[in-house]
Amino acid sequence: MDQASAVARAYRAAAPWLSATWQFVGAALVGVGLGYGVDRWLGSTKGYGLVVGGLVGSTLGCVAFIKTALKLLERKQ
Repeated sequence: MDQASAVARAYRAAAPWLSATWQFVGAALVGVGLGYGVDRWLGSTKGYGLVVGGLVGSTLGCVAFIKTALKLLERKQ
């Protein structure tokens, strides 16, 4: 039973970091989806909207991840 509680404590400690990671992944996927939608809407075959959307989504996701990570690290100290 002692080992199970250690695993549970590890999962609880990792949960905020996993949440921050999913924020990054979600933002990147939303950016790609919006870029794809813009390409379809405009009838573009080049895929510039997809690339720009992916870059913007990834950038915003990275910023959100860094902000969350800094808050988590401040809380630890």
